[in-house]
Amino acid sequence: MTIVVVLSSLLFRKLIFFFIFVSIPFSLGAVPVFRIVVDPGHGGVAKDPKAQHGDKYDSVTQTYLETYKQGTEHGGVTERKVVLDLAKEVHRILKLTETEVGWKEFEGYLKLFSKTSDFQRVILESKLTRESSFDDDPASDDPNAAYRLYDFPDPKTGVRRKGRLSKINEQKPQLVLSLHLNPASKGQTGGMGAVLTPGYKTFAKLKKISDKKSSANSFTNGPWSEWLIFQSGWSKLENAIADTWIYFHGYWSKKNGKDTDLTKFEGYRQNMVSWRYADDANWEKQIGKQGPYAKDHESFSETGKFWEREKGKKEEWRREGGKEGFGGDNHYVTKELMRFVQYGLPVQLKEKNSPYPELGPIQKPYISTYSLPTYTNALCAFIEIGYVNRSRDVKYLTQNKKETAISLAVGIYSLFVGLDVKKINSLPYNPKGKKVNLERYETYFDDVL
Repeated sequence: MTIVVVLSSLLFRKLIFFFIFVSIPFSLGAVPVFRIVVDPGHGGVAKDPKAQHGDKYDSVTQTYLETYKQGTEHGGVTERKVVLDLAKEVHRILKLTETEVGWKEFEGYLKLFSKTSDFQRVILESKLTRESSFDDDPASDDPNAAYRLYDFPDPKTGVRRKGRLSKINEQKPQLVLSLHLNPASKGQTGGMGAVLTPGYKTFAKLKKISDKKSSANSFTNGPWSEWLIFQSGWSKLENAIADTWIYFHGYWSKKNGKDTDLTKFEGYRQNMVSWRYADDANWEKQIGKQGPYAKDHESFSETGKFWEREKGKKEEWRREGGKEGFGGDNHYVTKELMRFVQYGLPVQLKEKNSPYPELGPIQKPYISTYSLPTYTNALCAFIEIGYVNRSRDVKYLTQNKKETAISLAVGIYSLFVGLDVKKINSLPYNPKGKKVNLERYETYFDDVL
């Protein structure tokens, strides 16, 4: 019995030694750990019937409000495959930081961009939102189950299942990198662009314009005026006001900006996500009454947990103002990562004695009421990383996939730590290398659940 006790004691001491001297270098206390979610957009299929295969499940009407957004494609090139392959490579490179051997390789990539050779050791803990697409399981009864943005009921049990937004929030990330492709219209030169949603401050201003309580000049002369035109024949302001009322009470406004169009309902999206800002059970009983679920503009008011969040300072920091002049930290992290790609590709290909790639420019941001920048607490780098029908964009995203991924991964490091970037005047874009002020967010990234 004594021998057994002694052996157990020795084993215990060895375990203690292992946890103290082996685990601590990778613990939050010794080495900063930053949580990143890499989100290759889409993945599902735009398949009929919508009632079975759609997205944006509405518990009020108990149906899907829209057809699944499959993403763009051109010829044999599909958005879902290009961004998935790139996302996997970014994920692989970020995971190098989790081991000492991998960190040495990652340091080599940092040296390509930086004046210095001494870098703060960090762990960039990466998760992917998907590792497949509907193509991998075409016979499935529910091919969109793994790819929907919003929560939905299991078709067999009726139990609520988590969509992509809820799964992202479950990871409590500080940063989400969401990768997408765009279709280029005639004359469009290709390139890349940020996808942004403003905060409450801007929507409140647009609400006043729609109520004729403020001049339209405050929008048309402001930084958010390049709004996405999703309704053909409407001005950018008319589209922005329609988006404003979708944001507030779920319904489109009519072209006059004042009246509600009850035939066009986008749902109460804050309650389609599993997070702390969803309203309490039985919120559906308030629909049509004065308050946050009113169906007309005059009876609507912003009350409840979600609206407290929207009016808060941290959401203003995420989505308004900031280093780029508007768009908050979301705009900064997105544009900075695009600058890293624009800088990193020629730098790396020059190192390989290859010609500089022809890159399209960084375009003006795409602005609308997008879900991902709104219904997560993370800093959101939502990038249209290229144009599916521009061969030079597809070339650097596929043939130079590794170099593109390295540029994004180094940029992510810089956003958390900062990087003294070697300035190259001959390049059109040089990264700023300035880290984001994460400290002011305090526990916000964790408080999403």
